[in-house]
Amino acid sequence: MKIYKTGLFLLTALLTAAVATSCVKDREPAFDKKPTVRMQEALKEAQDVLMAAPNGWRMYQFMNEKNSTAIHGGYVVALKFTADKVTAWGEMCADPATSYTSLYKMTTDDGPVLSFDDNNYVLHYYSTPSGSGTNIYGQSGHYQALGGDFEFLILEAKAECVKLKGKRGGITYYLYPLEEDPATFMAKVTDMRDNFYITNFVNEENNLGVTVDMSNRHILFNYRLPATETEPAVETNLADIPFLFTETGLYVYRSLQKALAGVTPDESTRPLIELLSAIESKDFAWNAEAQTLTVGELDITGSLPEGWLPFSDYAGEYTFTYNTSTKLNVRLEVLQDRQSFRMVGLNSNYDLVLTYDLATGSLYLMGQTLGTDGDYLVWFCPWWYVSSTSNSLWRTTSYGMRTSLDTEAYATDPAHPVLNWVAGPSSAGKPINSFILYYEKDGASAGKVTNPDWLINSDYRLFYLNNLTKK
Repeated sequence: MKIYKTGLFLLTALLTAAVATSCVKDREPAFDKKPTVRMQEALKEAQDVLMAAPNGWRMYQFMNEKNSTAIHGGYVVALKFTADKVTAWGEMCADPATSYTSLYKMTTDDGPVLSFDDNNYVLHYYSTPSGSGTNIYGQSGHYQALGGDFEFLILEAKAECVKLKGKRGGITYYLYPLEEDPATFMAKVTDMRDNFYITNFVNEENNLGVTVDMSNRHILFNYRLPATETEPAVETNLADIPFLFTETGLYVYRSLQKALAGVTPDESTRPLIELLSAIESKDFAWNAEAQTLTVGELDITGSLPEGWLPFSDYAGEYTFTYNTSTKLNVRLEVLQDRQSFRMVGLNSNYDLVLTYDLATGSLYLMGQTLGTDGDYLVWFCPWWYVSSTSNSLWRTTSYGMRTSLDTEAYATDPAHPVLNWVAGPSSAGKPINSFILYYEKDGASAGKVTNPDWLINSDYRLFYLNNLTKK
């Protein structure tokens, strides 16, 4: 995708009413219109540009990561304008064809402003605080919102590009005209996002290693010393840049040229830094067949992490082993395609949810609520257990365990993979190795689950998860 870098600079500050006195007596006034008239004309020109795009616009928006409750990286929104309304499509919608229409206004505040002041699910999703509770988008814990904006200073407006600056976060946003209808475009973006599964890339020739952090939507560019017979590869970070998904690959917030400006190379890193510093493009094109990313003239080749399995390989019947030798029959059923499974069989009254991580190709079993038992909320709690006097549990969805493919067993019998349980996200020094059923009432712990209808194999404890073995 060609990125246009020029645009018509619009007024960004309210101009003074008179021109400074000149030493030339007969000099003509610099402007023949009042500032308010000029501002209204600038607003009208910008609005005409916004309405003129026949298919609407793609908006590249990056979160203000200085905001302590912001999410990271960038997200794409598609917009289409009429004289008084805007229709928006966004990544947060389960169906990419879903859109929301609301009013917008062109106004002034130290310059021309585009304001989405009317509630719109897509346009306010990233910019609405949740306070101490849950906001209308189901978000909690983001008291300063997710790092987005809904009011923008108009910096440039031209048919090829509209450049905006968020009033709250000061982040630069870019709008580019769409070449297809917004729903089709958004479907391609979400398809790219959902099917981009390579996180590690290398360019051996230039000692370059690249890591795509899909959870935080950042790309890390590293100077890479290859592995030897006795030592693993060592990578030193040179640049860390937020990215977003487009229909053709990835787009970064700043070019490598800008990201590496001011970096002082040493003798070993100089050739790589000089190579990367010459790259002005922000677009990384993805070739799924070759598993490569290309930026400018540079190709980097992807590789899957050891033990990676596709989502489709997981559904089926398993033997669930815990506490060394206790075995239960379970079944993994698709809950949401390419995202999650339900584990059926541990209790007839409920199922556990396991999420699929595309980057690692593994499953995560995290803490989760299972339902209510009378006045109590029932928690499936992550548990660090060493002994009856040395253990900790958490009523949280942030901790849990993940699967790790037994690669040796898989090499000899790929039809019956063995998935070992290992610690997932955990409290420092307390890796999760077990789970326990606990009550919560009025936001506080209320002790172990005692109702036999909620127990697993007649116990409220799952000691030492071992593995899942496919039948």
